[in-house]
Amino acid sequence: MSSPGPAPERVMPSNNDAEKAVLGAMILDANAIDTATSLISADVFYNARHQQIFGAIMDLHEQAVTVDYTTLIDELRRRAQLEGIGGQVYIFGLEQYVFSTRHIEHHIRILLDKYQLRRLAQTAQEIQERALTEQMSAADLLEEADSRLSLLNQQASTRDFVSVHDLTLETMDHIEQMSRGEGDSGGVATGFQDLDHLTGGFQKSDLLILAARPSLGKTALALNLALNIGAGRRGKSFRPELSKAVGVFSLEMSSLQVNQRLLSSISEVPMQVMRTGKMTQSQHKALFEAGRHLENAPIYVDDTPNISAVELRAKARRLAARLDHKLGLIIVDYLQLMRGGGGRNENRQQEISEISRSIKALARELNVPILALSQLSRMIEQRKGKNARRPMLSDLRESGAIEQDADVVMFIHRDKIAESNPDDPDYEPPPTDDALLIVGKQRNGPLDDVPLIFFRKSATFMPRLDSRHEPLPDY
Repeated sequence: MSSPGPAPERVMPSNNDAEKAVLGAMILDANAIDTATSLISADVFYNARHQQIFGAIMDLHEQAVTVDYTTLIDELRRRAQLEGIGGQVYIFGLEQYVFSTRHIEHHIRILLDKYQLRRLAQTAQEIQERALTEQMSAADLLEEADSRLSLLNQQASTRDFVSVHDLTLETMDHIEQMSRGEGDSGGVATGFQDLDHLTGGFQKSDLLILAARPSLGKTALALNLALNIGAGRRGKSFRPELSKAVGVFSLEMSSLQVNQRLLSSISEVPMQVMRTGKMTQSQHKALFEAGRHLENAPIYVDDTPNISAVELRAKARRLAARLDHKLGLIIVDYLQLMRGGGGRNENRQQEISEISRSIKALARELNVPILALSQLSRMIEQRKGKNARRPMLSDLRESGAIEQDADVVMFIHRDKIAESNPDDPDYEPPPTDDALLIVGKQRNGPLDDVPLIFFRKSATFMPRLDSRHEPLPDY
């Protein structure tokens, strides 16, 4: 019995007639050249001859030389490419594929689709080769595959110009809807009225940074926001109809510890009491009630330690798809514990810059606000004088890119803690403490301080009773 012969080589996706139609239109109509220039490059063509013709047309156009059959043939002859392409006959023959130059965008879409299919096929082949030769671990290869496929997806969905006329009509329509109480403000209500008044709620696609020195309550405030948004908590009451899904990436605490924090914040049963299990009857009852509020709350926790930016993006996309893209907020606790995707020689500042840009890109891609926690530099503790330790943008640790990428930067400031000696072993923080949430940067809004009160026992921030503003409409 004879063995089967080699499998026939598979032809990569392409459309030769569409390629000819695009080139023919570019020869006949200068406007078609502008259209093609804004949408494609030479490598979108599969036929090597067509890549050469496109390159010659583009060079003539950039030199402000009128493109027609005579100038194009002369340019190809000068490049010694004319005969290899098929001579003048081939160039003149392109015209027969053009029914109307106005169809060029349709033909370009065909080329782009075939081009993306070729890139997908090539990427898949390379990933398959690495898997079969075991060049990388499965986890690393999955990260690389996700990163490369994500890049292909972003490049395939680039946006074109939109006229101010269209944008103005859309904006005015939105304002009219809002004035009638019919529109969506676009902001996710945080449960802190003064903060919502200042920001309009957390805006979709925004990167928000929450920064503070250790032990000032970054995680506590982030989880309070998760409760307010994910469980519809408003003060000490709950309105589940207001809840929106929240994804929490916890790099510092396990998912169980995060859940204990949430239960403690609702029940006011201290964490240490919960850990020992030695509770009073009233504490048991409070904890049971807290669990009832939490059990159906759409809050999702991933506790992968030392997670990379690529892995975080992949998991966030999967969660968004699982929830039919109805995420209200993503929390990352915290930036400095993440890994970048750079080489071994990349310094930490470059790595944090890469992570910051990656998270901002993810916020735009998913159209979801992302709250990323960040440390502050220890230099803040060296400053002397009244209010000297009030944090500012320059205190953000390890990278100015965080400030640059962020749409909103917020700082937690607690006077009593800030002015204390962090190395004093006898120092005991107060059971309750006035706090300020300082909005130190807001790309599209004003800056101000939001007064809060911190309850140490349950690690909970609450609005001050003297809140200055009314709640957002969806309260």
